[in-house]
Amino acid sequence: MKKIKLLLVADTYYPKVDGTLKFMEEFVKRCADDFEISLLVPDFGVQRKIPGVKEIIFITPSSILKISGYANMQLSWQNRCKIKQAIERADMTFIQGPGLISYLSMYYSAKYDKKTIFYVHTIVWELFSKFFPPVFNWLFHWTIKKISLHMYKRCDLIIVPYYDLQEYLELSGVTIPITVARLGVDINLFSPTKEKRDMKEKMGIDKDSFVIGYVGRISKEKNIEVLLDAVGRMGHKEVHLLLVGDGPVNEVKKCQAIRHCTVTGFVHNVQDYLKAMDVFVMPSSTETTSLATLEAMATGLPVIVSKVGFIKRYVIKGYNGLFFSKESAGMLAHKIQMVREDYKMRELLGAQARKTVAYSFSWERSINRIKRILKEV
Repeated sequence: MKKIKLLLVADTYYPKVDGTLKFMEEFVKRCADDFEISLLVPDFGVQRKIPGVKEIIFITPSSILKISGYANMQLSWQNRCKIKQAIERADMTFIQGPGLISYLSMYYSAKYDKKTIFYVHTIVWELFSKFFPPVFNWLFHWTIKKISLHMYKRCDLIIVPYYDLQEYLELSGVTIPITVARLGVDINLFSPTKEKRDMKEKMGIDKDSFVIGYVGRISKEKNIEVLLDAVGRMGHKEVHLLLVGDGPVNEVKKCQAIRHCTVTGFVHNVQDYLKAMDVFVMPSSTETTSLATLEAMATGLPVIVSKVGFIKRYVIKGYNGLFFSKESAGMLAHKIQMVREDYKMRELLGAQARKTVAYSFSWERSINRIKRILKEV
């Protein structure tokens, strides 16, 4: 039987490592036998191929048009031709977003009458509006939302990772079909360790330090300044802040200026860094699923999180994690200190966090559902 030619589109690629790229890796790993998969992605200088992909079409990024360190595509005739040709050759376009490559792909996919499916990894108007002056935030929020909802109408189907997001999009005026497919975690790769002190030493951290960890973009929408403020308020020499990720130079420098703080940049062995942490914090002001939080929970870490996106559903206060008000560094410092001082609480929250992910979040189940959805479309 002839395979469906599937074009997988995203505005992120190596060396950046984020939730969207992790999803793409897991999707290709489990679907290469079912689809003939091509990638349409930005060229950030590392043209690494995901095993199972037939072809990669690289789009030249702009050296000027950047938001939070993410370079959008260069608005050139050559790039537009690459997108058009890639879509013409495909039977189906599976778009990850959010950026110009994704939105132009939606436009041309609809124009050439290709089946178009969009997976919402990020609420784009909440993400990008953070980078404009506060007095204009409402205007850019409204404009980007208007444009995004208009583009969504060109799709045949939207997939979202949780039901609240489906309801939110429907209330926002999206009328095309929306279905839910959760993301997952590799619970074998992300697992608890009994060698935490050794892992700290391996990462160049004093093995007696209490390590407060974060994984993700170091940027405004992730609310890192609140985390820095909270750690500063604790004032303990034996506390170490471990930030696994990268971002705009100015944001990274703020973190590096803090004593007892390590910024790793993008890494491919996130699981090792999680095993060196004692508590995980997700201070973000906008998230959908937050794979980073789920991976921390799978590693058996207590998590302290802001109440956003799907996080507010799968984290249960006092059972598998704790919440804090995303603007309150004082509250965050207090919650970290609680977990630091109460070893039994730390162990119990971590154990229940691991159970939550192992029971409810599986890549196998997630990708199989998405595979069925694509074939039905």
